[in-house]
Amino acid sequence: MALDAKGRRAFVLCNGNHVLTVFDLDAYRSIASIPIPTGADVVKFDSGLNRIYAACASGAIVVIQEDDPQHFRKLEDFPVEPKVHSLAVDVNTHRVYAPEQEERSRPVSRMIVYEAISRP
Repeated sequence: MALDAKGRRAFVLCNGNHVLTVFDLDAYRSIASIPIPTGADVVKFDSGLNRIYAACASGAIVVIQEDDPQHFRKLEDFPVEPKVHSLAVDVNTHRVYAPEQEERSRPVSRMIVYEAISRP
């Protein structure tokens, strides 16, 4: 789970049904359910860009834009190596850090750094 403290939202991974649920912390209700790939392990929120990132072990980092606290849209399922189980977001630089443990089915120990891009 990740939080948008200013917008009063919680972002919850629901791995059983493969959705990311946006929960209104004041109204105590779900306001959005966004499909995600299998194997979601961790979710982070970049408060500077109002973006939600979820690492999915099936080989994707989900990128969701919070247009405002009521409206969310998936930007993409960014392809990464399988078994990415974690990520971190630097809210100052907006870089996303993801450790890889495999590359083309071979063991590695590597930190990949992704630069956020602006999208309309």
